[in-house]
Amino acid sequence: MLKRTVILSVLNFVLVLGNILYAQDIPSFQGMTAENKSVNVPASVMGKYTLLCFAASSKAQTDLESWLEPVYNHFIAKTGIMDGAYDVNVYFIPVFKGANVAMKSTLKQKFRENAQQDLWPHILFCENDLSDVQEKLSMTKDNIPYFFLLDKQGKVIYKTNGAYTDEKYDELDEKIE
Repeated sequence: MLKRTVILSVLNFVLVLGNILYAQDIPSFQGMTAENKSVNVPASVMGKYTLLCFAASSKAQTDLESWLEPVYNHFIAKTGIMDGAYDVNVYFIPVFKGANVAMKSTLKQKFRENAQQDLWPHILFCENDLSDVQEKLSMTKDNIPYFFLLDKQGKVIYKTNGAYTDEKYDELDEKIE
C-alpha cells in the first residue's frame, strides 16, 4: 500500500511539474488595434490574462465567429453576475498571407466601417508576417482558428483550436483565476 501511495505521489508531482513545463513562451509580435493603438505581445499584455484568437482564412473566421458571442459577453461586455470579476485582454488577430498582405490596410478600413466600435480595441492587425509565430505555436492549418490563453507573465497556459464548444470554453475559463 505504501509503495502505491509513493508512486501516486510521484505521479501527481510529475503532473504538476508537467503543467509548469508546458507553459510556453509566446513569440513576440507587434500590431495595431482597429483604433490605432500599438500592441506588442507579450510586453503590452503583461500583468493580465490575455486571450489571443488567430484566424488565417474565411473558413477559420467562420469557426472563430462561433466564439465571438461567449467571449464578447464574458470578457468584453462583461454581462452576467460574475463577468465583471474578469479582467482579461482579448485580441482577435486576422493572419494575412499572400495577396491579402497587400490589402491589409483596405481590409482594416472596411472593418472600421462595418464593425461595432466596442470591438475595435480587440481586433489586432499585425505589423509583421506571422509565419514565425504560427510555426512556433504549431498553428499548422489555415482553415481553423487557434486560441491561446496567456497567464499574467505572458506564458501560454492553454491552447485550443476550431469551433466553439462548451467544454473548450470551460477549460479556458478554469485557467483564469
